[in-house]
Amino acid sequence: MLKEAIKVFEKMLEDKGDALILDSYIPADGTYIIVDLENNEVKDYTIKYDKKKGTIDKSINAFSDICNYDYNSKLIDMNKPIDKKKIIHSNNYLSFFIKKDSLTNGKLKEEIIDDYYAILTNPFLKYSKSNVKKLYETVEKEVGKVDIEYLEKCKKWIKDNIFNMPIEFSGKDYLKIFFKVPIEKYKNESKRYLIPNIFNSNDFNVTCGEKIYGLPNDNMNLNAKKPYLENKSRKYSVPYLVDSEEVLIQRKFFDYLMNLASVGKVNVYINDKIEGKLNGEFPTEDFTGMFLRLKKGKEPEIHNFDIVTNYRYNLLKPFKFEKILDVPMDKYFYSTFDKISDIQLLINEIFFSKYLIGNYFTDVKDMSIKDNRLMRNLLLSREVIFNWLYKGIKSGLYNVLDKVTLDLIKGSIYNGYTLKARHQFNLRYSLLNYLKEDESMNGNVKKIENSMREKINSEKNDGQILNDQEYSYSIGQVVNYFLGRYRGNNKNDIFIQPFLHSKGDKDIKLKLRRLYDKYKHDIPSNAIRFKRYYYMILDYTLDKKIDQDMLIAGYIGDNLIYEKKEEKINGK
Repeated sequence: MLKEAIKVFEKMLEDKGDALILDSYIPADGTYIIVDLENNEVKDYTIKYDKKKGTIDKSINAFSDICNYDYNSKLIDMNKPIDKKKIIHSNNYLSFFIKKDSLTNGKLKEEIIDDYYAILTNPFLKYSKSNVKKLYETVEKEVGKVDIEYLEKCKKWIKDNIFNMPIEFSGKDYLKIFFKVPIEKYKNESKRYLIPNIFNSNDFNVTCGEKIYGLPNDNMNLNAKKPYLENKSRKYSVPYLVDSEEVLIQRKFFDYLMNLASVGKVNVYINDKIEGKLNGEFPTEDFTGMFLRLKKGKEPEIHNFDIVTNYRYNLLKPFKFEKILDVPMDKYFYSTFDKISDIQLLINEIFFSKYLIGNYFTDVKDMSIKDNRLMRNLLLSREVIFNWLYKGIKSGLYNVLDKVTLDLIKGSIYNGYTLKARHQFNLRYSLLNYLKEDESMNGNVKKIENSMREKINSEKNDGQILNDQEYSYSIGQVVNYFLGRYRGNNKNDIFIQPFLHSKGDKDIKLKLRRLYDKYKHDIPSNAIRFKRYYYMILDYTLDKKIDQDMLIAGYIGDNLIYEKKEEKINGK
């Protein structure tokens, strides 16, 4: 699949050239100095990426040149430096990169500078092994030998000026120095470094005809300590090999991904183009193609790779967020929604207190969620929710949402957040109805509510509970009534929790009688509705097990025992 993604990138690269990468390139924070040796001119610039706004000031003079110079002068990674002491971080004599604190703490010394330029003067000092030497010789044929005369000029300027630079050295950002020459010269020197270093390890290289094949370095770290990455079933156990031309394209592809990851565009969609999206953003049109989830590390790490065949931004069937239990209308807009992004916002806020969107892929150790129940349910559900919203994959979704949303509602009830629990209950039923395409689910609560209203208000006093759902709803109503008799701090969990975890009909009735015996002194003699509820419950035998949804609906919904006569007449 990686090859298919790179093919798309290669077509884009053919159209735009390196501008495809450079237009979105983000240089590291620091001071950038451009030295024009011919005109004896030195200019410095400060570059800082604003992480909160996700922006960088591109109006800086020479910003484009800086991006070009910087991109062609950076190391592949810190394990492949020119300077073996890893103090100097650039890859050619036209540039000189150091962390500013290397000057203040004395790590940068003249002998390190001399060693750096000695290797650049004679690359065979570094590339002495036969397999690496072959690689370097191929690139030297293409770009020519090192310009020793200009190298010495650059070296002299650095040694004359680096230890008395007239700039502020506070902080640990970069000092980067570039010598002003045509960009083609930078590209050639970049190749001089890249080709011998671009493979994971030159020990795996194979020569076939005139081409040298090796193992790419991107998202791969095969070595003696990781033998499990080898393909043991093949004669040649290296996972895969590409030639030096292919590996350069792959390298640019990963550079492009790094640009996206650097600005937070970690959700990448690939079909006939490559488009990166921020957390919480979606493609705004139907999509079929490849999906990558990135994480910015020392390189762009691909943490998720999938084929997307059924993503729809505009829902095929509108989603109805229905008000099953009565709630104020001022906080959440109960309506019909047409976009998948609307569903994400509802789930994120109502169920996960706005912790979902930013934590789809966050490591547990990096999460700042103090509510253990919320954390547990987020970890259980975030992958299937992400797959549904961002990829159109519904596998396992219904069962996971059924389990997780019910548990989150319980948590809200136990903490005394009744209004929040009502909103959660409404969204739970709306989602499950939407996924199962069973409209009777939402009407069932109202049907049972109306049935029990009629029975506890009947003048004939002959009402009976007809099924387990009515029984469960009635238990919730009666337990909520007992909660109203409680004079201590509001402890929702000590009332409802025992019934949610009941072992059967006998256990439920035993717990109910205990509550009755405890609070009967506080029950008015004219509490007719309560008594009818209570005795109907005692007359019914639970057939299977308590219906937790209906129990919760009765407990957190409007209690019919307290309903005013005019509300009853209007059927509310």
